[in-house]
Amino acid sequence: MKTVIADEQLTFLSDLREYLDGLDPELVAAARAENIEDPMQPRTHCQAFLRQLGEDGWLGISWPKEFGGQGRTDIEHWLFAEELYNRRLPNGLLTFNVVGPTIMLHGNPDQRREYISRIMDGEIIFAISYSEPDAGSDLASLRTRAVADGDGYLLSGQKIWSTGASIATHLWVAARTGPPEARHRGLSLFIVPADSPGITITPIITQGGERTTSIFFDDVRVPATQRVGAENDGWKTITAALNFERMFYHNEPRWELRQLAEWADGAGLLDGSTAESYELQTVMGEHAVDVEVCRLMALRGAAMLAAGQVPYAEASTNKIWWGELRQNICSTGLDLIGAEGTVVDTDGAPASGHLVHGLMSSPVWRFGGGTNEIQLDIIANRGWGMPR
Repeated sequence: MKTVIADEQLTFLSDLREYLDGLDPELVAAARAENIEDPMQPRTHCQAFLRQLGEDGWLGISWPKEFGGQGRTDIEHWLFAEELYNRRLPNGLLTFNVVGPTIMLHGNPDQRREYISRIMDGEIIFAISYSEPDAGSDLASLRTRAVADGDGYLLSGQKIWSTGASIATHLWVAARTGPPEARHRGLSLFIVPADSPGITITPIITQGGERTTSIFFDDVRVPATQRVGAENDGWKTITAALNFERMFYHNEPRWELRQLAEWADGAGLLDGSTAESYELQTVMGEHAVDVEVCRLMALRGAAMLAAGQVPYAEASTNKIWWGELRQNICSTGLDLIGAEGTVVDTDGAPASGHLVHGLMSSPVWRFGGGTNEIQLDIIANRGWGMPR
């Protein structure tokens, strides 16, 4: 498959960079990731940044024009996400890159009318609610139930690792509507307002300092009109959303490599005058090649989406690659810096603390969006056609 970036896509990227360079510096600085101080506080600056992009027509890059998008390909969409990630700016990852496209694909006309325009206006922010304490990557074993009740359902159970739920207006919830033995065939997907009676959201702060949440549902009433797809057919919707997530969950770990290179250069470790510096240059070169491989794999997945194909194996391959590569880059940095590198959140911390934060966060990269072991199964089954 051809994955060369066309001239018009390079022009789009140039226009995007010019637009971002011209934004209010205070707005940009407040929304930048490293300037978000307290993980327990709502990230209002991120929401303001996304609303500004929405007002200026820079959201929904690949969404059809009839839904308010720019009608571009998934390659431009990926370039947009990559540029914002490299600038450490919010890109509306789950709402715009995952939930919105899935509603367009599997939602009914009423759901598309109700949600798509409100997403484009920045009015709605989604959080994903799949995992449970005893059902992480094995979503077929989840226990949260949606029991039919009149013209709707009563939702009960617990979700965990629902990142963004503390600021979300709506939750994208997978629940069991069939018997447990039905496994994948007994799941349904629901859109649930986060302020619905019976919902309790509690914070979880990870070892890397990121904020995620646990959510408790206590007989939460959900109208049947908020079920996405047919009852017990939610697995199709969930897998579509997961593939969007794996393609756009993160881009290549160029940010971490840049932090490592800047620190090493400042410490005089890349001047080429010693055997150690030559060795480090080799390692850095290997990391740089791996980063470019990661980028090309992601670009291939975006090209497949643009061609109307679903990149099952490609998305899983890229997810494993970037997660392990980011961990390796941060590990290289901490090996070089030594004990001093464990200092974080203080002025003058080596590499501003980004590498140690990255290493502490790395376990999440191995299971967020589905564990690497599950991804290997997908690659074997979908990519190589191997039997289960």
